[in-house]
Amino acid sequence: MSMSPRPSGPQDDNRNPLPAALRHFHAGRSQGAEAMNGEPLRRQVTITNPQGFHMRPATKFAQLANQFQSTVTVYKGDQRINGKSPLDLMLLGADQGTELTLEVSGSDAPAALDALADLMAAPSGDDGESPDEGLSKE
Repeated sequence: MSMSPRPSGPQDDNRNPLPAALRHFHAGRSQGAEAMNGEPLRRQVTITNPQGFHMRPATKFAQLANQFQSTVTVYKGDQRINGKSPLDLMLLGADQGTELTLEVSGSDAPAALDALADLMAAPSGDDGESPDEGLSKE
């Protein structure tokens, strides 16, 4: 019985469609593609709130971070903390002017990084709000 080599042709295109789909997905989406490949996305932010990153902004940040599937890590120098934990965020002791690095990885990392960086860079997230606002669990 002789074995002939497998013919090449249109069926080869259907044998493994994933690489073609990935090539299409990656075109023009370098930051999103990095996150999809497991590469974390990072952005440096500076705390501009005059009161620093205290309880209310830390709670808002953690609540927003928990709306995303991605893992969120915040760095201050050598400190590395879970960005989804309000207590961990408060323990950073980030005063106004502190440089922090946000690291986000997961399927929705680009959207999460943009939203979280915007929130952190806001001058004050608590002007005119009551102390209990943003803490309700619905």
